[in-house]
Amino acid sequence: MLVTTAALVAAVVVCAIIALPPAQRILPPAFDDGTVPGVLHIHTIRSDGRGTLEEVAAAAARAGLKFIVLTDHGDATRRPDPPAYRSGVLCIDAVEISTTGGHYIALGLPQAPYPLGGEPRDVVEDVKRLGGFGIAAHPDSPKPELQWRAWDAPFDAMEIINPDSGWRRAAAGPWRERVLLLDRALTYPIRPAETIASFVTDPRDNSTRWDELIMRRNVVGVAGADVHSKLALTSSEPGAAGWSIPAPSYEAAFRTMSEHVMPSAALTGNAADDAKSILTGIRHGHLYIAMDAVAKPPSFTFSAAQAGERGGEGDEFPPGAPLVLRIRSNAPSGFTTTVERGGQVVASSNGPELTFQAPSEPAAYRAEIHATNRPGSPVWILSNPIYVRGPADAPAAARPATSVVPIFDGRNVGDWQVEHDSASTGSLDAAEVGGETAIHFRYTLAASPTAHASVALLRDLTQGVYGNTRVSFSARADRPMRISVQLRTFGGRTPQERWQRSVYVDTVERDITVDFADMRAAGDTRTPSPVLNAVGYVMFVVDGTNTPPGASGELWVKRIDLAR
Repeated sequence: MLVTTAALVAAVVVCAIIALPPAQRILPPAFDDGTVPGVLHIHTIRSDGRGTLEEVAAAAARAGLKFIVLTDHGDATRRPDPPAYRSGVLCIDAVEISTTGGHYIALGLPQAPYPLGGEPRDVVEDVKRLGGFGIAAHPDSPKPELQWRAWDAPFDAMEIINPDSGWRRAAAGPWRERVLLLDRALTYPIRPAETIASFVTDPRDNSTRWDELIMRRNVVGVAGADVHSKLALTSSEPGAAGWSIPAPSYEAAFRTMSEHVMPSAALTGNAADDAKSILTGIRHGHLYIAMDAVAKPPSFTFSAAQAGERGGEGDEFPPGAPLVLRIRSNAPSGFTTTVERGGQVVASSNGPELTFQAPSEPAAYRAEIHATNRPGSPVWILSNPIYVRGPADAPAAARPATSVVPIFDGRNVGDWQVEHDSASTGSLDAAEVGGETAIHFRYTLAASPTAHASVALLRDLTQGVYGNTRVSFSARADRPMRISVQLRTFGGRTPQERWQRSVYVDTVERDITVDFADMRAAGDTRTPSPVLNAVGYVMFVVDGTNTPPGASGELWVKRIDLAR
């Protein structure tokens, strides 16, 4: 037994040594590039993480970070904690919001006046209107409910690298990849940061999508640690019930990779001012990603000069004149520096410096540094783009209506009715608003959260939508809110189907137009878009997507027209 045990231990040790990822390379001191290292996308005990804020901050301090952005799950209705220094690390409170098309991280967001959720385009719109900065989270996650899929939404940034997605892909992959997890379980205690980094596969899929986006508009690229320090033994979900272990640890994750942000002003020690400087740098894309598990510490600049004007990552230059791009770094021998445009390498160097004269046409240029002397040529540095583009096109003007059919005549509310579930209530009457008669709609949602809590104001369209393509109306509410504008099929159609478009309603009257083509299925339907010749009702719905259980309120709607 002793011999057998010794043999097994020796075999495990040999396997661990063979499977060890390359050790982190420690680089000699180099120039100060003016950036501040930190980490985004961190979970604590406030949602599905293991550590307290104090424990997380202490781990960040040991890893040499200067700031962290905490992104516990929520709907943004919790008042964010003010920025604060803990263990010498600037702690910035943010939130990760669940949508029907993936998760969205919101930075710099005040307390929302109603729960944020529902369709991704609505959450992106709400975050932007409230002054926040939004990041499409883990777009390469193998879990559909986590993976960002709303590529047509105007989000501000996207995660290019997320180690959590890497190990999830391995856990969900073929047996060879699951065996790799066993190898990594052996190497993690020896080289934790390097082991976590080994789950960061070539970010080519994400960067390809990113390259497509940045040709049209500015999109900031970030890395998300997505660290929970809570590996459940019976599930791949960090929040799952049952036993869990503190792996990967916060400190190991913080030593794996970092965001290097150029703040808008030198940090002073004042938490509120410093957080504003850091968030401004992130908003403008003045940052690069460093895989510290490959080599540390990094020194890196990606700059551009054109006709006496200078700039760097995230900055724009006009077309029409050549642009000189320059990269400086402390990349050691065996590392390759490249400049990419549209996913294609346009310049490369095996040294720590590279200069490239770019042509004058519109483009977006990124810089990468890879450890080409290692298996798989892992990425070490990933920059944000420098843009060459002209002024943005003005938004298209709303097309005028060629036909208008009023479905509320401004006098008679008798054609309208209220529907609600058994635990919610609603009523309507006529009210004078701004010299006009409006439908005054009151609602109270069920106090207990249910999947079907709703109160609806609706009109039976006996002749259908008359071949029209949109509905327009004016509305205001007693508080900021979202309502769902819906089309529902005739009662004789089995089952009845609905399509919806969520809209924002303020305390100040707003004119709103909803194109039927922008509506999407609400629940199970046979077609993703409205079947207009089968539509029998137009509805204004308050439900639990953006209204909390038990909430009561009032809504005034007038000038309701079908148009085309």
